[in-house]
Amino acid sequence: MVGEIRDEETAQIAIQSALTGHLVFTTVHANNVIDVLGRFLNMGVEPVQFISGLNCVMAQRLVRVICRHCKCRSEVSIATLKESGMHGRYTDAHTFFEGAGCIECGGTGYKGRTAICETLVLSDRIREMILEREPSSEVKRVAREEGMRFLRESAIDLVINGVTTFREINKVTFVT
Repeated sequence: MVGEIRDEETAQIAIQSALTGHLVFTTVHANNVIDVLGRFLNMGVEPVQFISGLNCVMAQRLVRVICRHCKCRSEVSIATLKESGMHGRYTDAHTFFEGAGCIECGGTGYKGRTAICETLVLSDRIREMILEREPSSEVKRVAREEGMRFLRESAIDLVINGVTTFREINKVTFVT
């Protein structure tokens, strides 16, 4: 377990451990899984070492959960849908919820948190792209083709399933 990789020396130690057969878990601060690849390259880690020692990258954010004690149906404004990049989608097919605020949640309408995640599994194709230093936009496109779901998609699923709100996911994810 490596607490956090912030510099080249720590990155090299983690990579060497992975290359010698150790299972390494660590954190790297980045906006998403694709940005982690760039962070390693910017730290001076050679792509050959990097792709040999890395199996997958996972990004996560926490979002607040609507309080189950005061959860109620909610009308989502056109402005909120536009801000969320959802205008014209999901409006008629889904019921949205929010917390009214109660003693259980301290009037916030939220109680507890849950994770939204995205995971990039390094396929042979993505490994080759990293070696060739392809743009991150291309790596992202290929990852999507290979079935990767992004943070925003995970977050929208939670809104559609009545777990959290657009307001909450707009604070922790970017509209793409």
